[in-house]
Amino acid sequence: MLTVRLIAALLLTATTAHAADKAPLRYIEKVDGWLTSGFQPPSVFQDRLGAALARQLGRPVQYLQLPRTRLMRALESGEGDILCSYLPEWLPGDVDWTQAFIPISEVVVSSPRVKPPASVADLRGKRLGTVLGFRYPELEKIIGKDYIRDDAPSTALSIRKWQARRFDYLIAPRYVVDRHMADGSLPPGSHVLTVYEVNSKCAVSRKSQVSVAEFNSAIEALEKSGELTKILKMR
Repeated sequence: MLTVRLIAALLLTATTAHAADKAPLRYIEKVDGWLTSGFQPPSVFQDRLGAALARQLGRPVQYLQLPRTRLMRALESGEGDILCSYLPEWLPGDVDWTQAFIPISEVVVSSPRVKPPASVADLRGKRLGTVLGFRYPELEKIIGKDYIRDDAPSTALSIRKWQARRFDYLIAPRYVVDRHMADGSLPPGSHVLTVYEVNSKCAVSRKSQVSVAEFNSAIEALEKSGELTKILKMR
């Protein structure tokens, strides 16, 4: 009679062999600062999410690391299968979208040396630290384009420019700002104003072998098991 351990080993071997029969899930990861000292490797969050989705789909995972300017091109051409943590208005293109499931909050950080804005509307005419190639539609809904962009290749470099007093206001994801506050790299008295909070999605290539319905089923399975909650804490 087969032991429980032997049965588990046989099942794992069969699952691995089945996954090997399928094409890998080509998970696109945005990487900033390729040509600068501010190079940022992909986050643990993105690595874990890609691996978890691939496992749910019974596929091996292959990471495709690209700069922001090549993300949509890779999806539209079928070079990659999926890109997560975006919304259609942030990254328009001929792709499909999964259900929304990744909470994202964008904030404006004000230098301690200036009066903090009471609302987003108070940022009219101000110079803001922004990321090259990134759109801020939620900000523009309130103040249009009545602000001055000061672009950096990545959020990390934008924060450095803000710390060097190149500008007094910086727009960045809240989880990045929280991380810098926790390690003490933001000066005391910095003010944080929330611009928006939203659940983002994953963009899916229309040339992918995996359908949006399959991705949504994988996402729902991760939510049901509790694994997604753990992965989201890694951001």
